Amino acid sequence: MTSLKKKAVGGVIWSGVDKSSTMLIQFVFGIVLARLLLPEDYGFIGMITIFITVSQAIVESGFSRALIQKKEANQIDYSTTFFFNFLISICIYGILYIVAPFIADFYEEPLLIDLIKVVGLNVIVSSFAIIQRTILIKKINFKAQAIVNITSGLIGAFVGIGCALSGLGVWSLVLQYLSRNFATSVLFWIFNDWRPSFIFSINALKKLFNFGSKILASTLLYAAFQNIYLVVIGKIYKSEELGYYTRATLFKQIPATLVTTIMQNVTFPILVDVIEDDERVRKIMKRSVRLTSFLLFPMITILIAFANPLVLVLLTEKWLPTVVLLQILAIGVIFFPINAINSNFINAKGRSDLFLKLEIINNILIVITLGITYSFGIEIIAVGYVIVSFIGFFTYAYYSGKYIGYSGFKQIIDMLQYAFVSIFLTAGSYFLWSFIEDQLLYLVLGICTVGIGYIVCAHLLKFDEYEEIKSIIRKKIGKAS
Repeated sequence: MTSLKKKAVGGVIWSGVDKSSTMLIQFVFGIVLARLLLPEDYGFIGMITIFITVSQAIVESGFSRALIQKKEANQIDYSTTFFFNFLISICIYGILYIVAPFIADFYEEPLLIDLIKVVGLNVIVSSFAIIQRTILIKKINFKAQAIVNITSGLIGAFVGIGCALSGLGVWSLVLQYLSRNFATSVLFWIFNDWRPSFIFSINALKKLFNFGSKILASTLLYAAFQNIYLVVIGKIYKSEELGYYTRATLFKQIPATLVTTIMQNVTFPILVDVIEDDERVRKIMKRSVRLTSFLLFPMITILIAFANPLVLVLLTEKWLPTVVLLQILAIGVIFFPINAINSNFINAKGRSDLFLKLEIINNILIVITLGITYSFGIEIIAVGYVIVSFIGFFTYAYYSGKYIGYSGFKQIIDMLQYAFVSIFLTAGSYFLWSFIEDQLLYLVLGICTVGIGYIVCAHLLKFDEYEEIKSIIRKKIGKAS
């Protein structure tokens, strides 16, 4: 096995452990919190999400990607970026503190003033972890990241539940978020021996910003326009309805974020290493698309088919309005991980300008669809999200087709077999057990049937991705024994 492939395999395994464990923690403890809290509590957090997300994007400023893309980053680059991130974070928090009353007036919710002032502290806290995380990503060291993220996730979860049991309501979510990020920053400094030098180079900053500025612009556009749904729903509809939309969004993001983060963290540094070899890049992207589809489709189809028992069992009846939203939004996330692979290729190519243009195009589509759908209810708004996701896939895939001959249609062909098998198995399982009235039993039998059936089909049809995963697991077990 080549050194590059060993890095990739190790990266996939530890990134998988990291994201699956983190998602499991968020999922399990999130369910407990959702049972203890009200939909409107999540609605309040949804109202301010866009401001915190945009603020954190500004603090990061695209430098993380720029440092990963730069093959020979040195101490001057890292130290300069560290101090720049920290200074910007203080400025951004000051702005959030000042504008908090105006945001509260916009939503007509006075509680948001104090919420923003406390949640905004995350901007400063998170700035301490940016360079530490970047260095570990650059080294493809996902083991340390897994330990940090799992530990901090558990700390935040216990703090949140403790606060919820104490009757703190929405503040439980705020303190969970703050404690998790604080723990993350502390642990990254423990697990990474890099320390900043008292150096600040304007020249180094300019060179990094030349690439990072376009990433920043595209990230800001993405953060703002992806969360604009929350702003519109929070302004026009009740906070409870925003809470339902927020919860549906959290559910549908679990499979998409899990698969996307694994593939994005691993493929970007590897693509940078081989970007001049079109044939190798095409093979890496093709395998990434197929592996992503193999993992993603069964999770998405299960989420759509069993949304009703899932919500009833996990969240109780007070969250039932989430079901239809979840089913619609889950369709929209199918292309999300594939978009990440295509955007990785564009960024690895050094064409952050194209990445920015694509984000502008997609965000224009978001505004148009939101402008058409906002007055017809949150379900129709969700349908608009699906339409934008579908069109966005082809805009990103266009350049993969142009540069390496791996177009959107070819990518869809690589996805189809996994989609067909997943749909067939999930539909069969849905109707097979539909006579069962006990929702928990129905959910468990349905998921188990699809899971076992998918593994059997993957074995019989000899899916390459299944054989590769099986081979990796065998080797790991062999080493352990």
